[in-house]
Amino acid sequence: MSSWRQQALIDAPVREVWALLEDPASYPEWNADALAVTGAPTSIEKGSTVEITGRVPLGRTKTTTYEVEAMEDLREIKLRCQTSGYYSHWVLTDARGGTFTEIELGVERIPGIQSRIADALHTKGYLRRAAEQTLDNLRSALAQRSHR
Repeated sequence: MSSWRQQALIDAPVREVWALLEDPASYPEWNADALAVTGAPTSIEKGSTVEITGRVPLGRTKTTTYEVEAMEDLREIKLRCQTSGYYSHWVLTDARGGTFTEIELGVERIPGIQSRIADALHTKGYLRRAAEQTLDNLRSALAQRSHR
């Protein structure tokens, strides 16, 4: 199982960060790998599914179904691809008006060849770059929203 965990302080209140995380329609705006989202409910909860078309290693794109496996309002959200086992897990903590953010990206092995391929392609370097880019994009999206 490959994974990368990164922590960051985001200069925005937890509510504003959470508003982007709980809105799959906003993912292409800030998620480094998301290109489009279809079939997303207007509000997600544990067990909800969304289809995300995204970048995958080797410069390819793929549309897959993600399920919300964990969700605690204003605190935690975890989405996992039902085909490959790729996941993103976010934990937020209030930090005096800002948000201490922990993101973990990785691949959990599930039965099937797709999971083994995803695990082999999602190297630590790939996951690290995706986490860094996603956090940078999230900061930019929050800054743009605060100027509206």
